[in-house]
Amino acid sequence: MIKIKGLSKSYNSNEVLKEINMEFSRGKVSGIVGENGAGKTTLFKCIAGLESYIGEVLSDVQPLKNYLGLLLTDPFFFSKITGKEYIRLLCNARGKRNINIDQKNIFDLPLNQYASTYSTGMKKKLAITAILLQENEYIILDEPFNGVDIQSNMSFDGNNIEAERIGQNNYSLFAYFFNLE
Repeated sequence: MIKIKGLSKSYNSNEVLKEINMEFSRGKVSGIVGENGAGKTTLFKCIAGLESYIGEVLSDVQPLKNYLGLLLTDPFFFSKITGKEYIRLLCNARGKRNINIDQKNIFDLPLNQYASTYSTGMKKKLAITAILLQENEYIILDEPFNGVDIQSNMSFDGNNIEAERIGQNNYSLFAYFFNLE
């Protein structure tokens, strides 16, 4: 469970989030919808501990950041790291070793190529694959389909999430936040 109590966030005098109260239960898929600039990404960063805020973010696991996979709209990639090295780096950060990355390549990405040469959609698919392989308790995906081709969107539909193919059917919660614009 992730429980948000009275969360507020301001940038100088601009109040972006005001007294947000919500709860995300294990085993539930949740969506957050809002206009551009409504504060969705800021909320996700607060939940992940990447932004300071007033209020509380409570969880049944501590510290939450150690159990949370976060995909921001534009994931960061080192310039000289291959897709396979990126996945290995993120999995190692969670203590997940000895993963057959080639077998778990659900989007058939060119994993031996530098990630910096990938298209926007390929980078997003690479980041999604790595987050799924980390076996996080909670996952936040901020606009996960932005820049991803229609075929991948259809295969990654929230019900199936390619989880069975990747061998990831053991998470207790897939918290899925998205933006419908």
